[in-house]
Amino acid sequence: MKVSEEMMYLRCMAIESMVKTMVLKGTIDNEKLVAAVDEVFPPTTPDEMERYSEAIIYAKYSILN
Repeated sequence: MKVSEEMMYLRCMAIESMVKTMVLKGTIDNEKLVAAVDEVFPPTTPDEMERYSEAIIYAKYSILN
């Protein structure tokens, strides 16, 4: 099932918030971050996977840099 653009945007914002919180608490391992996101927002298409990955990377490095 394809997710609407609005829903994708909201999910990416939630993912960024979740990842920022995890990074601030000390979790910087990519595999742990991805596993946590996949547990809450399991991607169903390659496009979702790519967008979630971008949100994780953006959030992680916005805190670390």
